[in-house]
Amino acid sequence: MFDILWKVIAPIFALIGLGYVVQKRVGFDLKTLTRLNFWVFVPAFLFVHIYESQLSGAQLGKIVLHFCVFFSLLWIVTWTIATLFGFQDRLKRALTATVLFYNSGNYGIPVAQLAFPGVALPLQVQAAMVMMQNIANFTLGLALVAGGRGGRKRDTLREIFKLPMIYVLVVAWAMRFFHIPVPGPIETSLHWLERGLVPVAVVTLGAQMASLKAPPFSRALAVSLGMRLLFAPVLGFATVWMLGIRGELAQALVISTAFPTAVNAALLALEFDNEPEFAAAAVFYSTLLSSVTVSVVIFAAQKWMG
Repeated sequence: MFDILWKVIAPIFALIGLGYVVQKRVGFDLKTLTRLNFWVFVPAFLFVHIYESQLSGAQLGKIVLHFCVFFSLLWIVTWTIATLFGFQDRLKRALTATVLFYNSGNYGIPVAQLAFPGVALPLQVQAAMVMMQNIANFTLGLALVAGGRGGRKRDTLREIFKLPMIYVLVVAWAMRFFHIPVPGPIETSLHWLERGLVPVAVVTLGAQMASLKAPPFSRALAVSLGMRLLFAPVLGFATVWMLGIRGELAQALVISTAFPTAVNAALLALEFDNEPEFAAAAVFYSTLLSSVTVSVVIFAAQKWMG
């Protein structure tokens, strides 16, 4: 357990801390830094890991099925619990978003690299999760947080086709299917960018956290953190067991459900003025507490699902 905390989690938080300190002392242009990740580093990472993926059709099908079942069940349970607690509609929507949308990119990818050094499958699983989380975030998440106000639903399709990952997915799978080689110079450039994702993304996360204004703890925040960091990985394990997924793929899938709330959840809340302070607090506190909870999930997955 300590070994996981030291070798997997500590390096990530060292870079988060670096981004936090530099943002406080000097200040990054966060909009540019975020766009650099979103439009350059993440698409390069996805292309490389889709094009070079050794995933079989059966494995990919299991990953997609697990995500769909897990995501649906998590939405239903979270919404039900928020309703039972009597939270008003806007807070209930924001709370559900902070549980459903987790940091599979600039937190999940380095965890997959460090928890499974030299093993390709967990990174390929995480690449698929980044893709599905981003699509869900900017479609279902947009509709959820917006709450159908002001004709925003009409913009959902437009938002989908703004995602660079959509085009990367189509091109990468098409080139792989038709065995089209990537030109040498482009392949080299893509691998440079793919290797640069982790440090840039994690430092960006630290800088984003430095810019968040987290209010005091509240009952709604406790529910959000409990659902995201404790209930979600338990549900992830239950979904794996229910679908009959075993071995290394099962480990990677369970660990992929344990990550803290994504910054995108706070950005959506800010965009639609729907409890932005609450969403920012969920990102901030879940990221801090995840140093312990994610370590426990990795330990449990490797010990009992190997």
